[in-house]
Amino acid sequence: MTAHFAIPATTFVLQAVLQRRLKLAYGSLTAPAVSVDPPPRPPATAATPAPAPQPEPASLHLFLHHVAPNPAWRNMHEPHVDSGGRRVGPSPLAVDLHYLLAATGADLEREVLLGLGIAALNRHGIVPRPLIRSILDSILIPTTPTRLIDLLTSEPLDDPARQPEQISVSQAPVDIDLSTKIWSALQSPMRPCAHFLVTTVFLDTGDTYPPVTEVTQARVGVRPDPAPSTAVPPGNTLTIADGA
Repeated sequence: MTAHFAIPATTFVLQAVLQRRLKLAYGSLTAPAVSVDPPPRPPATAATPAPAPQPEPASLHLFLHHVAPNPAWRNMHEPHVDSGGRRVGPSPLAVDLHYLLAATGADLEREVLLGLGIAALNRHGIVPRPLIRSILDSILIPTTPTRLIDLLTSEPLDDPARQPEQISVSQAPVDIDLSTKIWSALQSPMRPCAHFLVTTVFLDTGDTYPPVTEVTQARVGVRPDPAPSTAVPPGNTLTIADGA
C-alpha cells in the first residue's frame, strides 16, 4: 500500500460510509454534507455593528487529528531478520488513525447528526473489503489529473497481500480534558462530538533489501578449543604426594 494514498483512502471510505447513512436517514430531504475539514472557527468580529448571525449550517465533520504507530505491528520483527539477526526485509509501517467526529447545526439537529454518525461507524466496526473496493471504484477520475489525490482509486485497501489486517473502527474513550485540549487547538467552539480509533493502516515506504543468499554447500571445519578443558581423561589416575 502506498504511503501517500493509504491514509486519505481510509478517510475517503469512512466519509462515504457516513454520507450514505445520512442520505438513507434523510430520505427525500436534503442530507447534510460530511466534511473532512475541522469544525469551522467563528467569524472574525467586525469593527462596525454586524448583522445578526445566521444559523450554523448542519454538517458532520470527520477530522483526522492524530496518527500513531501501531504498537503490536511495530514490535513484530521476527519475519524480517534471518537466523543471524541481520535485517532481510523492511519492518511493516503500520499506523492507527485518530478521528474527531463533530456535528454542527442549529437547535437539536446537531445531536441528530452525531447520533447517525456514531451509529454508522459502529455498524461498520470492521469495514468489509468489497465495500472498500466499491467506494474507491465510485470515484470519478478526471481525464487530465492535476493533483496526486486524483489517482486515489489505485489504492489497494481491499488487497489482503497489501493490507494484512482489515480496517476496524471503534469509538475511543476520550475524557473531557483531552477533548477540551483538542477543541482549544482547533480554536473552535465545542460542539457535540465523539472520538474514533481506526486501525490498522499499512504504509509501504518502498524500502527494498537485497535477497538473502541461499546455502549451496555445507563445509565442516575443525578448530582448536579456545578454552581447553582441565578435566582428567577417563582411565588416568592423578596422585598427590603428601609432603609430611
